[in-house]
Amino acid sequence: MDRRWLIFPALIIAYVAYEKYVLSKTFSVFFKNLDFSRMSLTDPTINLVLQVNNPTPITAEIQKINGVLYVEDQAVGQVLGITPTVLQSGSSLLNVPVTLDYSGVVDLILKLKDNKFSYKFEGSIMIDYITIPLNFGYPY
Repeated sequence: MDRRWLIFPALIIAYVAYEKYVLSKTFSVFFKNLDFSRMSLTDPTINLVLQVNNPTPITAEIQKINGVLYVEDQAVGQVLGITPTVLQSGSSLLNVPVTLDYSGVVDLILKLKDNKFSYKFEGSIMIDYITIPLNFGYPY
């Protein structure tokens, strides 16, 4: 039996693995803004606006984002999930909905009144079945 025909599937698998490796090393996510426009008492959700950079010619898909939002080192909300999103090459904005706990809404309103608070987000993002840590925080 001739085993040379196994070279083609092996090359295809190697190429796909290489693309995933390059994507995991060059893909970057940066925090842009907090969007409070959707927040209400019946729907306690804010959006994290993230800038997603894909410098490769590879089209990628974000399968999920997990994480917890902290204000002044106290957990106030979490990302419950997002709709899978296809990312083309280049830079794009991604809105990530963070569902706040009702106690988190009260804490956030009290902190907003002071106009000075710090927040951080700790989680991960899954892109083409590759999980990348997603951690950032800033004084607001």
